[in-house]
Amino acid sequence: MTLGVGEVKDSGYGVEFDEYVVPVRGFLLRKWKLAGIYVKEELIPVTEELPIEVHKAIVKGRVKKEVTVREIRYGEENVIEVLIEADYQSWTVFSTS
Repeated sequence: MTLGVGEVKDSGYGVEFDEYVVPVRGFLLRKWKLAGIYVKEELIPVTEELPIEVHKAIVKGRVKKEVTVREIRYGEENVIEVLIEADYQSWTVFSTS
């Protein structure tokens, strides 16, 4: 799987997924912690617990100005994950189940 390209499709592992890279317009911080990510005209809420190092990296500007969106299909079930890259590591910030 290659990150950083426009779109990746079908891993060949029996689970189908699409992956998109979307530019970030800004970050919503509450008490120095990431609470949301502005993408286009929408706000993606942060639903996952992130380590303090990720919040510090965002405040200091050491994050990529893009997020990776994955649409994963497990048979009838669809899951959407949003990942952010901070200090060369990817972290899930939003996930549906």
